[in-house]
Amino acid sequence: MSSQTIIQSLQPILGPDKLAESDYAATGCHLRAEAQPDQMSAVAAAMLEQRCYLESLTALDLVESFEVVYHFASFYELCRTVVHVPLAKGAEVATISPVYPAADWFEREVWEMFGITFMGHPNLKNLILPEDADFHPLLKDFVASS
Repeated sequence: MSSQTIIQSLQPILGPDKLAESDYAATGCHLRAEAQPDQMSAVAAAMLEQRCYLESLTALDLVESFEVVYHFASFYELCRTVVHVPLAKGAEVATISPVYPAADWFEREVWEMFGITFMGHPNLKNLILPEDADFHPLLKDFVASS
């Protein structure tokens, strides 16, 4: 398995202009990809087929929009792939928890901290905050009360 194999696996899903090799020394990743929210189930399945695991999943609040960021790594050789998913405020992204069960907790954390909903997630509920919390503390416009 190499970055070229992953590119060949993801190109039919994302298209040729949505994948690029990256300078590992500078970025910590060998490949950078951009996916649409409804493509993530297929991307996750392709990454699993390439024998990669989900290393992390997080989000960025870009004020006007979000970006959901997935990091995948190979079980067998040093090959890391980062997938960025631009997301409008209020939009949803497909869950990848059926493909990667560990995504269950990552997606719950992103939902709790940013308010991003993962379509099809079986159990979106708070991990840390009280059950009745109606705020998302990692949003840029979040103001803590004293």
